Amino acid sequence: MFQVPEVTPEEAKRMLEEDPNVVLLDVRTPPEHVQVRIPNSLLIPLDELRYAYANLPKDKKYIVYCRSGERSAFATYFLRHMGYEAYNLAGGILVWPYERESGIPS
Repeated sequence: MFQVPEVTPEEAKRMLEEDPNVVLLDVRTPPEHVQVRIPNSLLIPLDELRYAYANLPKDKKYIVYCRSGERSAFATYFLRHMGYEAYNLAGGILVWPYERESGIPS
């Protein structure tokens, strides 16, 4: 298994509050994203990431999450390999203790 840098929910929340260049990236499926998500997260499903990553600005930092942290670990590895600063949210949305939202994003 490959190693990628991870952040805890507490570290991720602090990064999001302190740095306007941090982006939350959800790599789950669209139905999962509509069901529940962390507010203000950008959805790029893992199977689309290999095509869509080039549209992501390289001057941002990415905190990548999925349901439990497995898909996001792969996405984080891929993004770092492509030259992005990316971190895996340890435990995924399952362990996110802060605000969540559901429904179609506006």
